Amino acid sequence: MRALTRTLVLLGLAAASSPRLAAQWGVSAEIGVARFGGTARDTSGTTVGPYRPTTFACRLDRQFGAVRGGIALLYAHPGLAGEQQDLAVVFYDGTSLVEVGPEVSIGVARFATGAVVRVEGGPVLDLWDVDGETSRTRVGAHAGLALEWPLSGRFTGSVRARGALTGSMMNADEQSTNFERHATRRFGVSLGLRYRT
Repeated sequence: MRALTRTLVLLGLAAASSPRLAAQWGVSAEIGVARFGGTARDTSGTTVGPYRPTTFACRLDRQFGAVRGGIALLYAHPGLAGEQQDLAVVFYDGTSLVEVGPEVSIGVARFATGAVVRVEGGPVLDLWDVDGETSRTRVGAHAGLALEWPLSGRFTGSVRARGALTGSMMNADEQSTNFERHATRRFGVSLGLRYRT
C-alpha cells in the first residue's frame, strides 16, 4: 500500500511540474445568439416566453491537462413574446437575464491543427428581472460542445453550442387558467476569444 501511495504522489508531482500539464488560468469573452422554448403555453397553442436575444458572456477558468473548471457569467436582454404559428408579438423593454454557472469541461478530441473539441456542463442560476420591479430566480443545468483553435501566442478562438434547462421563468400567479407553465429551455451559439496565462 505504501508503494502505491508513493507512486501516486510521485506521478502527481511529475504532472504538476510538467509545463504541459501544469494548471493554467484563462479568461474569455463571448458574443452569441439564443433561442428560448417552453416557459408557458395556452390551450390554443400560443406560447409566451423570452425572445431571441443577443447574449454576452465572460468566463474565468483553470485548466489541468484535458480537464478545465471554471465559472461563467452570461447577460441577455430578451424581448418577451407571445407566439402562435408564424406570428409573434414581442415586447422588447423590461426583461433581462443574468446567469451564473460553474462548469467543468473535458477535451474529447484534438486535431493536428491544434483545434480541440470540448464537452462541458454544470448547474446554472438564472436571475430574471421583469419590468425593473419583479425579479425571480431559477435553478437548472446546462451542457454544450465547444470547438477551440489557437490564434496566436496565448489567444484561442472558440465557437460554442450550449443548451440550458431551468424552471419556467413565469411565476404561477402570472398565468391565467388557460396557460400552463413549462420548463424554460434555451439553446445558443456563440463566438469567443480566450486568453491563457
